Amino acid sequence: MSTLTQFFLNPAYVLPGAALVLVPILIHILSRLRYKKVRFAAMEFLLESEELNRRRVVIEQLLLLLLRILAVLLIGLLIARLVLDPGRLLMLRGASMHHVVILDDSLSMRDQEGGSTVFHQALQILENMLVEGSRQPGTSRITLLSTTDPGRPIVADRTLDAAFVQEILPRLRNLTCSWRAPSPIDAINAARDILAADGGAAPHVHFLTDLRATDWNSRPDTVAALESLKTLNASVDLVAVVNDTRSNVVIQQLAAETLAVAQGIPWRMTVTLKNYSSRKATGLRSTVLLDGGSLPGRILIPDIEPGAELQVSHDVTFDSEGRHQIEVRLEDDALREDNRRFLAVEVTEKRLILIIDDEGQQEDASFVAAALSADPALTGLASEVRASQTLTSANLSRYDCIYLLNVRDLPADTTLLLTDYVRAGGGIIWFPGEQANMRWYSETLRDPSMKLFPVPIGTVHEVDPGVGAAAGNASPFLTPVFEEHPIFMVYNAPDSPFPDTVQIARWLQVTDEWKVDDTERADSVRTIMRLRTGQPVAFEHAIGKGRVLTFLIGAGRRWSNWPVAPASPGYVVTQLLVHQYLQRPIDSVESRELSEPIRLQWPISQFTENVEVYLPEAGPNDEPVAETFVRLQATLLKNDSHIPGETPSVKGDDTKKDDAASSLQELGVVIRQAERPGIYRLRRFSPDGNVNDLVMAVNVPTSESSLALADHEQITSQSELDHVRILESDAANSLGGSQAGRELRWLLLGLLIATLVAEQLLALRLSYHPAS
Repeated sequence: MSTLTQFFLNPAYVLPGAALVLVPILIHILSRLRYKKVRFAAMEFLLESEELNRRRVVIEQLLLLLLRILAVLLIGLLIARLVLDPGRLLMLRGASMHHVVILDDSLSMRDQEGGSTVFHQALQILENMLVEGSRQPGTSRITLLSTTDPGRPIVADRTLDAAFVQEILPRLRNLTCSWRAPSPIDAINAARDILAADGGAAPHVHFLTDLRATDWNSRPDTVAALESLKTLNASVDLVAVVNDTRSNVVIQQLAAETLAVAQGIPWRMTVTLKNYSSRKATGLRSTVLLDGGSLPGRILIPDIEPGAELQVSHDVTFDSEGRHQIEVRLEDDALREDNRRFLAVEVTEKRLILIIDDEGQQEDASFVAAALSADPALTGLASEVRASQTLTSANLSRYDCIYLLNVRDLPADTTLLLTDYVRAGGGIIWFPGEQANMRWYSETLRDPSMKLFPVPIGTVHEVDPGVGAAAGNASPFLTPVFEEHPIFMVYNAPDSPFPDTVQIARWLQVTDEWKVDDTERADSVRTIMRLRTGQPVAFEHAIGKGRVLTFLIGAGRRWSNWPVAPASPGYVVTQLLVHQYLQRPIDSVESRELSEPIRLQWPISQFTENVEVYLPEAGPNDEPVAETFVRLQATLLKNDSHIPGETPSVKGDDTKKDDAASSLQELGVVIRQAERPGIYRLRRFSPDGNVNDLVMAVNVPTSESSLALADHEQITSQSELDHVRILESDAANSLGGSQAGRELRWLLLGLLIATLVAEQLLALRLSYHPAS
């Protein structure tokens, strides 16, 4: 009986209903026993005449009995609520049901509703489904997946019975929702692969999700994944845990121009907010925390229109050196996890800039140094002026950027050092000067293996005196035209007086065959400044992670009046912006979003395999954390991705070849414990025992912040998804679903009405009706 009761939503009524089927039979038998037989002549005559119609009457009476039995049976089935899913019918032939349950544990499931999270409500629904399903033991198997890691099932192909439910319920209650933004596609594909490998069971997929529009509406890839289940004849239930869309204001981004600043210098961060609601967000305030302590005052945020973004800037000054953590918090709303973001900032006593000047008196370098670091207490910058011969002995990674002034040429090893510096994220700025070796700049530096210089240059050009006279200006100077660029903000500001103060008399001219139109040339080199005559004199291009700025005018006053009055204020601001634009990214701090587990790799000669990870601690209102410190061991990676010939080697020297080959070997580690937002500190050790710390700010993904619900009709109305149905949370009370039972109820009701009508008509025919 336990096998058949799985087809009824009210199985307790099945046995009483079956017993009631005997009532019409008993009535029929008793009705035949209540008459006393008396034989007399007239009746004998009638019986002989009735013998001719006896068979027909008996058949009609049996048919009437069957109709009455069927009526009682249909009433019992209606009360017991018969459920006949197409997949369940396979079990009548001995097959079992394989339920693959997908639990959505993405960030949006942390939405607070009714005093608990949506994720906990989904767990409660799943618990009820398992308990109901266990009432028919031995008929179903279950696999439980999560959307964040569908490749590692929570439960893999277990028989659904009471013992299993008792075992799994404590595990379910200890599950926590992730802070990631996984796509449902991977979980659906994992379910398809599991069911495809189990061809002997009736497949059924249950997806417990908040059914957000960003994941389910207008997503052809999601539709394709659901459609692939149709090839397995699998039924799909999307169980919508959430019923209403909730408003949400999110910190979309916390960013800064640089993550390194000098002590005592204001550091500016920009907070980007977005309003995911249908109402204007008003009265918002955010709190800034420095190293866990709240700073005085709050950031007042203007009103944000529905669906709009807003940027707010705020300055923070650090009083001590070291690595500091910044946190910005909004007041809690439906999804409190996206109301906070983190940054890590490296604070030093001062930021270093290297100025190389090969001109004898280094006059140009003095102008640049005065602009950048005349008062280090105000700018936080310190300049070191040197000749180019010192480049090979200098540790270039110490400097935020490098100025190269009046350099004739450089040795090959020095050029390679500069190339590596830029590829790693450093920035350099060229002012070649009149002693420049034109062939070295135009050919050697522009070699495809380096690309350190953007254009081929020719001779030094001077303003034609006739140009100034034609313009009504007795002085032979030309004023430049500044393109829209971050370093020229002072010149492109509305009503700025500074552009007309710059006068240029001499410059290095590009060769005639070089195309001056950036669009026509399409070589990733951008012209950022031209003379009034159209001659380009400043350029920008990128190499690897770094940037290169090139000026074909002088950095001093020999070729222009740029560094002296009245143009000097614009010169000073421009050089400060150049440093900000070219500043080398800091290796010791990093910022990223929670997506895949954190992976690090490094050359085997740089650090050992030992890694210490300091995890973020839980705040006052945060979930408790199991551990705040772990030790990991890196493993040797197979590195076949290096292009042969990229690593320099010396022919004939086998020792150097072996050293170069060993430098290609890398160690790698995956930090799977980095699964929550906050500040992480990763400590590695160099072979000589030095400690290297990497501070990483990890933030939640903002793709989960839109809490708008998907349009159910848009999903179910697609013809290729006729095997998919969407259930409300209260309808998903057991594995297998109840929608088919509700549809079958109307069929049973129709059969009952037809049976009762046929029974009355047949009873009327068999009964005696004397003529009036």
